[in-house]
Amino acid sequence: MSITTGGAGPGAPPAPTGHAPQADDLRMTRYSDVCGGTDELKRLLVEEPGLAASAAGRATLRSLLDDGMYMLARMEGRLREYQGFCATLERLAQEMRRIEEPRLQDAGAQAEDLRALLDAQPQHGATLSETTVREIIDRAEGIRQVANDMEGALRRHKEAAIEAGRAYLRLRGARGWDDGVATLGGGGALAPQDGPGSESLPPAGPPRAGAGEVARTALPPGVPEAWLPPPPHREVIVDWLRRGRAVILSTEEAARFPVGPQGREPLVQFEDGGVMPLRVVRWSTEVKNFYPLGATPHPRGPLYRRHDGTRPGAS
Repeated sequence: MSITTGGAGPGAPPAPTGHAPQADDLRMTRYSDVCGGTDELKRLLVEEPGLAASAAGRATLRSLLDDGMYMLARMEGRLREYQGFCATLERLAQEMRRIEEPRLQDAGAQAEDLRALLDAQPQHGATLSETTVREIIDRAEGIRQVANDMEGALRRHKEAAIEAGRAYLRLRGARGWDDGVATLGGGGALAPQDGPGSESLPPAGPPRAGAGEVARTALPPGVPEAWLPPPPHREVIVDWLRRGRAVILSTEEAARFPVGPQGREPLVQFEDGGVMPLRVVRWSTEVKNFYPLGATPHPRGPLYRRHDGTRPGAS
């Protein structure tokens, strides 16, 4: 595990890590997604063609490459979580299909026979024979057994459904997904019993605000206000956290990383894999991307979104 800061420009290349970026490295990426770093890599190659001739320049280019690979590694980890969730659902579905169907037709037949027995008895004065009483009781017990079987089947289905719900909540974590859980009144009532991040899974956030819009509602659960960046960056990152496009890493996951220069602090991961300490998150209205404090992105980067290497405006 290593602590690496993504490149902040030709004059401040990061120290080489000596290995390909891993998902459990603590790396502050220069952008919140791979596109931002790729745009900047292309811009540097086209607009500063001599950059690769120096060691510092090559380190800057490598840092953008490493940022992209790191974000892919982080996204791969999330993909594996989704695949694990899929496997859990498949297992639960198979278990539910194996639950034996209660014999409802048998209960219906017993009930019909019971009605016939009762209707066949004398209407006035006569008591039921011991044989008839025993037959009625036996048929009533047959219906009761089907009811017991039904209760057991429902219980096993419910247990599987609850396990699926807990698996979903573990997958969602603290992300502010618009999944309707909060509107049901139960919030995070289906608290997972185990698994990563299960110690605190808040409900989905309130209705979303537009990017950059000042949030007038309370902060999403689990967002430490004291560590938020100043306005206007604060409003944008809070909105992304509320909409589930970014998430504060759980205490358990953050504890796996080395302590940073500010001590143990909240880390935010974006949906495209970028990771930054929450306090340094900044938003660029020009490139429509997050970046860490001190690494302001070049405004011409988005002009290189084309897949070829041509200069902006080239035909």
